[in-house]
Amino acid sequence: MSQPPPSHPPLQPPQPALPDFDAELSVTVQGNVLTTNMVAPTLTVDGWPAPLPAVGTQRIPIRSGRHRLQVYSQWLRRYGHAVLDVDVAPGQTLEVFYAPPHQNFYDEGAIGFSPQVRRGRGLMIGIWAMIGLLLAVVCGLILSLMITLVTLAVT
Repeated sequence: MSQPPPSHPPLQPPQPALPDFDAELSVTVQGNVLTTNMVAPTLTVDGWPAPLPAVGTQRIPIRSGRHRLQVYSQWLRRYGHAVLDVDVAPGQTLEVFYAPPHQNFYDEGAIGFSPQVRRGRGLMIGIWAMIGLLLAVVCGLILSLMITLVTLAVT
């Protein structure tokens, strides 16, 4: 004989409770769209990814306690690494500032509780100076060649 189906659904295992977010991180990515990477940096809080804008401020709910923030930027490779350990009190909104370097050849970013100085400015100026010098040399060579051709054509 077969038994009739039960009239109630089988018991489901309990669902894990959502974490109790009782504090908040306010993370500001410094710079503007003309001087930073168009791709948003990556932030992890205790190894868990958290969203960040390419530029501007993002508020992130978090549990109170000690946390490790790790941030980096990426464009063809990872750069701008920065790490900060924070203690967040219940009900607190903790402001954190991340400054990616000026270009992706500089590996270190800056993170802290106040606005940070962006690193790699000297290297960026050096790269632009070399590009400018190379452009001036190429333009000079082209101009010199044109003057020589005009002089030869006139005589």
